[in-house]
Amino acid sequence: MKTIKRVVLLLAVLFGVLAAQAAGKKELTTVVYQAEISCENCKAKLEKNIPFEKGVKKLTVDLEKKTVTVSFRGDKNNAENIKKAIEELGFPVSSYSAIEESPQK
Repeated sequence: MKTIKRVVLLLAVLFGVLAAQAAGKKELTTVVYQAEISCENCKAKLEKNIPFEKGVKKLTVDLEKKTVTVSFRGDKNNAENIKKAIEELGFPVSSYSAIEESPQK
């Protein structure tokens, strides 16, 4: 009887943990910023600094298109704060737009 109670308790705890993890998944927001970047040094400066902004999970800099694509957790940061961080590094942002939202895994 004790064994059955332990198994039921273990299953209840397991289901509780799984439910908490599912509820705790945060949304990722991906935003493309049109910025004045022109060289490899600009790219390197962005790649070195922007990942340290709160919630940033992924960063892609495209020199040809002059874009900075940033995926970040919406509960930790927002598009305007990321824009300010890019501009503080010396790269004016002319526009930006969100392109997708997906659950974080």
